[in-house]
Amino acid sequence: MDFVSLALFSAAVVGLGAAATVMIAKWLPQSVIDQAGQHGRFAELSEASRVQPVRQQVRSHVGAKIGPQVGRIG
Repeated sequence: MDFVSLALFSAAVVGLGAAATVMIAKWLPQSVIDQAGQHGRFAELSEASRVQPVRQQVRSHVGAKIGPQVGRIG
């Protein structure tokens, strides 16, 4: 019976967190969103210069089946 109560409480907490996120996103003024886009954590991320893929040798216990890996962009 304790597991059921804990599961219901967990679902309620996750639901309230999702609802709070949606409400904050809808209530934010556009000016705040624009300012966050310029000064936030991911500011101008789409305009960042792209780095060429880096080829590096991977050492593995598998042996010859594993070849050089190519780094991915994005």
